[in-house]
Amino acid sequence: MPTTTPLTLTTWRDHDEEVLQLPAMRPRATVVAESATPAGTAAELYGKGVRRVALDRPADLTGATGAQAIVSTMLLVGELTSWGIVVDWDVAFGADPEIWRSFNHLHPPRQVLDTEDAKEAEDIRQEWRSTFYVGKCVYRRGPGFVQVRDRRAGGSLARYTLDDPAYLEAVDRLAHGCPADAVAPDVLDHLVGESLAGRAGRLAWWLPYRVRRWPWPSFAV
Repeated sequence: MPTTTPLTLTTWRDHDEEVLQLPAMRPRATVVAESATPAGTAAELYGKGVRRVALDRPADLTGATGAQAIVSTMLLVGELTSWGIVVDWDVAFGADPEIWRSFNHLHPPRQVLDTEDAKEAEDIRQEWRSTFYVGKCVYRRGPGFVQVRDRRAGGSLARYTLDDPAYLEAVDRLAHGCPADAVAPDVLDHLVGESLAGRAGRLAWWLPYRVRRWPWPSFAV
């Protein structure tokens, strides 16, 4: 199961005056996150009053940094986003720039790294920033089901209710990142096809994040 090593993150605290001083922000504090998992790291930082973080490495979805680094970073960004923590991060998509639409529920990146077409990369960054809100693709658990509410495609709402035991088991495993072969192949293919799960090498992970911060107005979800 992918984990994060203890991270030293550049952070900004809630109500920090410098958060308002864009673009010349400077960090007030450096906080060491000791948790070994993305979910634990995000909860720990939120509990310490952190409301903005800067990741020190890009999410390179081209695979150059390795599958575990991709899964750990993407899970961490998702968990931070779910807590309403602003994330300064960079991402590289490689040959398939349109894949960003599967991730536009995550906090918009600082940079989209694309050396082949800088204008396209900037267009993606701008569209991502202008259309983002917390809660764009979220899930909640109930007794015997998982419900996903997904607006990544635009204004229309896609709603999925998963109650098959094989799918519930898959969500439990994917939520922490897991080997792709730990999930039934037909289930994983279905979830990947609906952009509810991502794959990186031999690993896979769950894309929606939990509902923690309900946006206003609530009908946006």
